[in-house]
Amino acid sequence: MRLLGGYIGRSVLFASLAVLLVIVTLDLVFSLLDELGGLRGDYGLFEAIIYMLMRLPERFYLFLPIAALVGVLVGLGGLASTSELTVMRAAGVSIPRLIWQAAKPIAVLLLVAMLASEFVLLQWVQAAESYRWEKRTGQQRASVSSAQDLWLKEEHQFYRIQVARDDGQLLGVTIYQLDANWQLSERITAARADWQEQEGHWVLRDVQRLRLDPEQLQQERLSSLVWPVPIAPEFVALQAFDPRDLPPTRLWHYAHYLEARGQPSGFYWLALWQKLLLPITVFAVVLLGASFTFGPLRSVPAGTRVFHGILIGLSVKFAQDLLGPAALLWGFPPILAVLIPAGFCAAWGGWQIYRTG
Repeated sequence: MRLLGGYIGRSVLFASLAVLLVIVTLDLVFSLLDELGGLRGDYGLFEAIIYMLMRLPERFYLFLPIAALVGVLVGLGGLASTSELTVMRAAGVSIPRLIWQAAKPIAVLLLVAMLASEFVLLQWVQAAESYRWEKRTGQQRASVSSAQDLWLKEEHQFYRIQVARDDGQLLGVTIYQLDANWQLSERITAARADWQEQEGHWVLRDVQRLRLDPEQLQQERLSSLVWPVPIAPEFVALQAFDPRDLPPTRLWHYAHYLEARGQPSGFYWLALWQKLLLPITVFAVVLLGASFTFGPLRSVPAGTRVFHGILIGLSVKFAQDLLGPAALLWGFPPILAVLIPAGFCAAWGGWQIYRTG
């Protein structure tokens, strides 16, 4: 059984890797064509190609579920078209056992993808974006991560931060204080804010404070001012990234942090569940793809299997993409936006296998 399992696993693994390579290559070409509209300064065609290559790990991670589904269809379908699966079943190997052998290489790819998502992808995204920014502007970007033009809100205070760095410094801070009637009562501007680790608060530097009283304006200049800016330094630069680019551990801590501050956290919870439940999504579509190779797609050409695999994979992705915002809009848990399409695929695949016998 070990030799048989290795044979099935290699067929599925090579098919999945080939499909993944083709899909990523096509996406790379179309993304490069779209990137040509942003060429300027030292950022030419060669630099755009380098930038797209630096984003490749992210694209491999993004298209893994579709590649796994099509890989199972092509790998097992190839064995079915040569009657090898029929011989294996005649030898007493059950359908669940065959599917388990096909799922093993997918599990290895998933493990690599999950580790890359936690430890590698964000650094690659940062490096790629910094490279493009430096080539477009001709300036050397700081080694620290930063976010630009942030707006924060806490109760009756609004904060505008021109540049937020994850080394504990904010640049260009403006604070708008509103009264109980939501009228502007005070404005504070500061050249920068420094995080004081021991005291656990921010200190505004080079401050201008303007109070709007009903009868007069009061203005004063201060060299420093302690102020509870509602953002922790470890979360500042996270504002610059799409939630889908962040590793699961940072998503978990940041979503809890936003909830504790009473700020919207839905998109971060949705991105977290999409990453944590990726194995369930992938194995659900793999189960569905494998069920087709023992049923309606057993003897069709390989091109038909690829077409059905891409169609099912894109349908699952679009369903999750549609249910995600719907969950945030209608208030049901974001985890359901991930589990509902995966559960449908698993149920459909299980029913196909049960019907096949």
